[in-house]
Amino acid sequence: MLTVSQHAGSVAAPTYRPANVLVLSLTTALIVVTLYTWYPVLPVVMQHRGASSFAISMVYTLISLAAAVLQMQGGLLADRFGRRLLLAVPTFAAAILYGVVWLSTSWQVLALALIVMNATGALQSPSFTALTAESVPADRRAHAFAMFQFATGLATLAGPALGAVLLGAFGARPLMGLTAIASLAAGTMRIMLLKDVRRAYSRERFHIRDAFAGRLRHLTVASTAFLAVAALTVNGPFIALYAHGVAHLGTPTVNLLYAIGWLPAVALSFWLGRRITAFGSARALGIGVAGHLGVLGLWLLMRGELPMMLALAASFLFYQLAVIAWGTLRIEQVGQENAGAALGAIGTVAGIISATGPILGGVLASFIGPAGAFLLAGVMGLWTLLSLRHLHAA
Repeated sequence: MLTVSQHAGSVAAPTYRPANVLVLSLTTALIVVTLYTWYPVLPVVMQHRGASSFAISMVYTLISLAAAVLQMQGGLLADRFGRRLLLAVPTFAAAILYGVVWLSTSWQVLALALIVMNATGALQSPSFTALTAESVPADRRAHAFAMFQFATGLATLAGPALGAVLLGAFGARPLMGLTAIASLAAGTMRIMLLKDVRRAYSRERFHIRDAFAGRLRHLTVASTAFLAVAALTVNGPFIALYAHGVAHLGTPTVNLLYAIGWLPAVALSFWLGRRITAFGSARALGIGVAGHLGVLGLWLLMRGELPMMLALAASFLFYQLAVIAWGTLRIEQVGQENAGAALGAIGTVAGIISATGPILGGVLASFIGPAGAFLLAGVMGLWTLLSLRHLHAA
């Protein structure tokens, strides 16, 4: 059992800094809006530079793996030195690495820079969830996560829309340079404007084995399965590859597909946050996963720009519900003591295991066709739902 104490023996009440949520939301949106002018068509860019479909799947697997391996270390460092530094420093590193992406001419260098960038970004991942939750009272957490998802969702909507216009005029490389500049600006804003909050801590260090003990083991399993769903759908290459290769949509149209797809999710983010408060985070996560995958299955059967845009929009709406609920559920389950380390441990375990999703999806696609990756996503979705049932019963 972890014993709780306060810094320097203080028993002062926790402080709240809602402005942190605004700063995190705006700086993340700044990076995302520039990133998503070109990132949705990254598989196509790599294909044009000579990468095979298998190589692209392998790169996405390594990107996902890199985003997981240092989360535990990032959480431990955040608990020791505070969330602010762990959110700012990796952002400056990302600016340098996006600069490498900008200057690269081969898909191998581009891929390596993105993999290293995600590895450094893993250091800050636990701090995003922890600082968002710690900056507001418990009854405002769903709203805080909804604000963050609203801002990033709006950026994810605007980025592809801008990319649909700018890609044709300038190509991808200048847009990659813009992402480097945006990351530098975001890092500067974070180091200047974010403030750590007073919080309880434990004298006992959180170990990665604790992620498999008690209720946390069910949270770890549910997180693993959910991240696998994300890696095979929204965060993976398969939606873009399917739309481009099977439905024969051009790259600007694929970008527009993402832009329209995110519109309802962005517009209804705060309403989704209220639904999570009403339903409970675990139930809302289950509804989001089931709805996302169910509608995406129908999307695979559709052809034509408008039907595919509408179906993807409905699928992304459910996914937005799941993401907001997942952030709320994790902080509810791990508590405030050693929150960074606990979130990092779960993120490391879940991220490493779920990182195999893109490569397994690519293998399945090579054997049974382009829908193979989505079939695997359905299996991971069922695993998520079963794990949430065990979590509720524990």
